[in-house]
Amino acid sequence: MNVARLGTVVRTELAHQMRRPLFVILLLVTFLSVWGLSSGNVTIESGASQVGGQKAWVTSEFAVSQTLLLLMFLLFSFFVSVGAGMGVIADEEARVGPLLHTTPLTPREYVWGKFLAVLSAYGVALGAMVLFLVFFHHVIPAGENAEYRGPLSWLNYARPALFFGLSQLVFIAGAAFALGAGTRRPVLVYFLPVVLMFVCAFFLWSWSPGWLDPRVNRVLQALDPAGMRWLSETWVKVDRGVAFYNAERVGLDALFVLSRLGFIAVGLGGVAWSARHVARGLRGAPVRGAHGKALADIPLATPDGAAREETPLVTLGMRAHPPGALSGLWVVARAELRGLLSQPGLYLFMPIILMQTVANALNKVGPFDTSLLTSPGFFAVNTMGVASTLACLLLMFYTVESLERERASDLAPIHDAAPVRTVSVLLGKALANSLVGVSLLVATGLAGIIAQLVQGQVPLSLSSYVLAWGLLLPTFFAWTCFVLAAHAVAGGRFGAYGVSLAALSLTGYAAVRGHLHWATNWPLWRAVQWSDMGPFELDRTVLVLNRVGVLGLAAFFTALAVRWDGRRAADSVSLLERIRPGGLLRGAWRLTPWAVVPAVALVAAAVQVGQGWQGDAAKKRAKEYWQKNLATWLDAPQPAIQDVDLEVELDPEGRAFRTRGTYTLVNRRDKALKSFALTGGDHWEDVRWTVDGKDVTPEDRSRLYVFKPEAPLAPGSVVRVGFEFHGEFPKGVTKSGGKVAEFILPSGVVLTSFGPSFAPVVGFRDDIGVDKEENRYEPRVYPDDFYVGPTEAAYGTGTPFTTRIRVTGPAEYTLNSVGVLESDEVKDGRRVSVWRSDAPVSMFNIVAGRWAVQRGEGTAVFHHPAHVYNVEAMRRGLDASRRYYSEWFHPYPWKELKLSEFPGLDTYAQGFATNITFSESIGFLARSTPESNAVLLITAHEAAHQWWGNMLIPGKGPGGSVLSEGMSHYSAMKLMEQLDGPRTRMEIAKRLEERYARERHVDAEQSLVKLDDSRDGDNTVLYDKGGWAFSMLEELMGRPAMHAGIQAFLQKYVGHEDHPVLQDFTTAMRPFAPDAAAYDVFVQQWFHEVHVPQYRLSNAQVKQEGGQWVATVTVENVGDGRMPVEVAAVKGERFAKRPDAKAPDVQSPDYREARSRVVLGAGEKADVTVRSDFPPERWVVDPDVRVLQLRREQAVVTL
Repeated sequence: MNVARLGTVVRTELAHQMRRPLFVILLLVTFLSVWGLSSGNVTIESGASQVGGQKAWVTSEFAVSQTLLLLMFLLFSFFVSVGAGMGVIADEEARVGPLLHTTPLTPREYVWGKFLAVLSAYGVALGAMVLFLVFFHHVIPAGENAEYRGPLSWLNYARPALFFGLSQLVFIAGAAFALGAGTRRPVLVYFLPVVLMFVCAFFLWSWSPGWLDPRVNRVLQALDPAGMRWLSETWVKVDRGVAFYNAERVGLDALFVLSRLGFIAVGLGGVAWSARHVARGLRGAPVRGAHGKALADIPLATPDGAAREETPLVTLGMRAHPPGALSGLWVVARAELRGLLSQPGLYLFMPIILMQTVANALNKVGPFDTSLLTSPGFFAVNTMGVASTLACLLLMFYTVESLERERASDLAPIHDAAPVRTVSVLLGKALANSLVGVSLLVATGLAGIIAQLVQGQVPLSLSSYVLAWGLLLPTFFAWTCFVLAAHAVAGGRFGAYGVSLAALSLTGYAAVRGHLHWATNWPLWRAVQWSDMGPFELDRTVLVLNRVGVLGLAAFFTALAVRWDGRRAADSVSLLERIRPGGLLRGAWRLTPWAVVPAVALVAAAVQVGQGWQGDAAKKRAKEYWQKNLATWLDAPQPAIQDVDLEVELDPEGRAFRTRGTYTLVNRRDKALKSFALTGGDHWEDVRWTVDGKDVTPEDRSRLYVFKPEAPLAPGSVVRVGFEFHGEFPKGVTKSGGKVAEFILPSGVVLTSFGPSFAPVVGFRDDIGVDKEENRYEPRVYPDDFYVGPTEAAYGTGTPFTTRIRVTGPAEYTLNSVGVLESDEVKDGRRVSVWRSDAPVSMFNIVAGRWAVQRGEGTAVFHHPAHVYNVEAMRRGLDASRRYYSEWFHPYPWKELKLSEFPGLDTYAQGFATNITFSESIGFLARSTPESNAVLLITAHEAAHQWWGNMLIPGKGPGGSVLSEGMSHYSAMKLMEQLDGPRTRMEIAKRLEERYARERHVDAEQSLVKLDDSRDGDNTVLYDKGGWAFSMLEELMGRPAMHAGIQAFLQKYVGHEDHPVLQDFTTAMRPFAPDAAAYDVFVQQWFHEVHVPQYRLSNAQVKQEGGQWVATVTVENVGDGRMPVEVAAVKGERFAKRPDAKAPDVQSPDYREARSRVVLGAGEKADVTVRSDFPPERWVVDPDVRVLQLRREQAVVTL
């Protein structure tokens, strides 16, 4: 290899690469992306979210590694693949190959020179990205983002670029180069980054269930070309604290180093193979005969000397006339379609999509990490984002190469001179290539069907797929037409790629930042919500406008492509005339008619967004409510509700309601109230008020209605406030789709008293008008003894009240509310249901739908007739909850416990007294397995809220919500073990433990007595750690003592004006603890402090001594908690495999164990030895899953 000739190739190709529009656009998009991400949007999820709390720096090595590898993989990979993979192909199309025969340049010099040039060019781009990061992180003034910036350390940027960036660059460039040189098919070159993005983003980076074998996890880390999985699993998954991430280096292990070297070797090996392949091609390939015969043996089509019969051409009946637009389009589309079907890209890519999507569908999880059933509609909508992204990338590649095919095959002169109209050529290519998007949807649909067949519960329905994915067809067509226009305007392949990738990248950035709405969200990313009970009801009008606008854009881009298409070469005079201001204006004027439809449709969509309940006007009114009333009414004393009497008329088809009612309010304060306030809804119209039967006009402070009685409301006095109003709810459309918690729709109704959706709320609501980015404020800081004496309720007005709610709606609907059904009548097509509370309640709701019902022992499940999969399991859970929670905690005071399903426009469940509401997507589509009964977990948790949240209303302040959510988790785990045995509880406990380890923020985590659910990471502490802590407390105290303490606690506080928090609970439980000293230590560690153990095993050995085996192991607590924990040497699997989720747990007869117990503090270790009459196979810490710990998978070692 001659260095001089190699250098010449490198210099020539490097100059060519860096002059390409593709390279310039990459630098521009990188600059804009780094600019947008420099404000702290990409950083380690650690640190404190409160004002002044220590933040994770975007300048740390960990944060820079994340930013760099994401930009490299999701952005650079496409540009690098095009630049590297098209090098040899472009030279072949330019007929450079024959020149290699006439020069001393060897194939190795040619191949390595081009590869090194590509590597150098994009190495420069990598260096530019690093400089952009440094510039925006350390040169541009930080302003409000100063807390996310640390001091400059060049190693924080150089090490990630070297360890993550360079290996990716070499691998992708080398692999793309090999694909291009080996296949000479551009589409297969583009196949590489699309497949890598699909496999990594939607599998390797996102799929990591807790039950995954650590060895398999390590293999998957090694197979990730980006290194994201290794970084997450090794350093980020379990939060190590902001001080660690801000100061420490990313430590490399042998697996990572070998993996990076392996990917570099693959890239360089691909280039070496390409050199050999090009060399063989230049020497010429032997010509093979046909059917085993030599060419000389094949007879001529017309033997020598044979006379040819001559026929006049006129007999052929040929005619020459230009084809019409439609006939020409059909001819082009057929030809393009044949070419498309002959290419291997589709046949390679679609099976990968199929397999990956099946795996994702079968492993999809919902709330509490529970498995989900694959329902056609939900599956179709949930995959729309992935499908549209992948389809747009493939359509871009196929369309550009389709436009370049004639030039590459030297048919351009003939093609351009053909009488087929340009619009027919372009639209024919666009329609044919749109088949790529359709094929992708077909493969994804097959994956959904396979997942359904494997699960064997949800019936097949092709109509759901057609309805949901039909919305994507305008996106595919419009994007293809945009690529046509980009190619025409840019004038070539690489300019088209650059413009198209830039447009897609900027759209993705806008989506991540939340800037897309119905007028701009052309790919429908995260915009559409599905419900089996009634699809696309919420935003149907604006959805139609969006699709019409996108189709209009397709027509506009087609017109633009036709005008700028290069089939007719313009002379210099015409070109100058076209680019003059007058020519540009005339061209723009000719395109104006094509812009009318998209402009009108998308402007109309924007107007609807602006007028909707999430629009700027509504946001401004909500902020005015907050600004006017925060200082005056935040903690102002208010009367309590004594009785609620409501009449609510529902019009689901019109999304409307009318409310008339009366609140009986009582002053339970020590002082007279000169005024009080009720919060109304922004959607209310024609509001009328009365006080004690007299019409009044309260002061309207931006929908906070302030009442000032003629005489102050004395302590114990009662006032009756009447009201009447009507409205549409929600009013208008959403901003960009997404989840909606309460609504009135034809498919169902769900309304709650938490907000002023259908009834007033007593007092000021401090969450209305609060924007996280603009005016979010820190929660109140409570003194340590705030709970001493009477404590206000966390929600509601303090004490339970009685209700009578009369609901009117269409006859085919069932209308549910709290209490017992007093009457139910149907007249003139309208149903009137009257619900009266048979025991006081603290909240109320209305939920309506066209349901079937299954009843149990004082329970009922109202469900969509098609959603029968889990109804029996829910009914079983409700029956068991009533029975066992009443035995364990407190008698159930109401006559009936019912559960009602509502459309899955949001994923939540709420446990109102007697009337639990479940989204169809949280429980009705949960999938139970023999190892994990997801349906029972969700049902038992929400049923527990009848006790923890309704009978017992927790206090307002830190430690209050733990008594609601943590105790409900504890109750659910108890009930699961009661019904299904220990394995079910153990598996669910592991899932909750994994979620806690994954989502907690070490630096921001507060003790349970300080927890107020206001910070990032609080939710998992509230639910998961809270439930675990109460379970461990029962293990310490014993079941009888725990039950006795809880019963006494509830007996004291149910219906009491003093609402308890966690400190009240631990005080009340202490007299029942058998060992008060051990109880105090436990309460201090788990409730008043933040400690979590983490166990690690080492030096595991086993040897036989006579007829026994002696097993030893070293146990170390690398965490900071101190708990007694069992350590077992075991053989075999503990539980026999269950045929289904209903079968009871049975211990396997082959299972054997020998146990010991250790107590280890932070950093302590102990040697454990056990003797057994069986050969142990592994050591397990905490085999019964009774101690909360981090990284449980590290507490198992095989002997």
